[in-house]
Amino acid sequence: MIKLENLQKTYPLEKSRGYQALRGVDFEIKQGGFLAVTGPSGCGKSTLLNILGFLDMPSGGKYFFKENNVTSFSDYDRSMLRRHQVGFVFQSFNLLPRLSAWENVKLPMLYMGIEQEKAEADSLALLRKVGLEGKEKQTPLELSGGEKQRVGVARALANHPELLLADEPTGNLDSATGVEIITLLKNLNNGGLTIVLVTHDLNLAKMASKIIKMKDGKIEAEG
Repeated sequence: MIKLENLQKTYPLEKSRGYQALRGVDFEIKQGGFLAVTGPSGCGKSTLLNILGFLDMPSGGKYFFKENNVTSFSDYDRSMLRRHQVGFVFQSFNLLPRLSAWENVKLPMLYMGIEQEKAEADSLALLRKVGLEGKEKQTPLELSGGEKQRVGVARALANHPELLLADEPTGNLDSATGVEIITLLKNLNNGGLTIVLVTHDLNLAKMASKIIKMKDGKIEAEG
């Protein structure tokens, strides 16, 4: 599904040659794969995830998504890929606090033009899928951290993506709840969803089928 060739990203800085966040990254992810990306803060993990999710453009190298070189795509074409092919799970949940869990999952469907009745049914089904049956009408203020992240996962599935990107999804959770969330992601992966997980926790990373460790914008180890 994904192939990176000598991927580079440099951010311009005043009075310098710029900051190199990625310094030639190469790897492949097959359809249905589960990749964990680890490494210290500032090693390029989030930059890599932003490029994989079409939120940012590389400065050099090539990014093939489903055999298409998306580094040559227009902003509009990349936004369409992001809208229809990718789901995002965030460390800070990013839920709308005054909306219920059901409404948080339903809202992106409505933005995509899905009819109200189908959006309501699909959002309820997704909440059941992530283990939140019976809590659909509760707001984020009434949910635990783990439950909020389950809503976040359900929302990430609202566009039926082929690729799920999770950026430190357990960073605000205790260790036991973190394992529950990664187990949920693993179950989704077992159903065929391709997942890229960024995490500092090596024990959680071991639940993925492949791990790469980054350092100073490069892949230091892979296995």
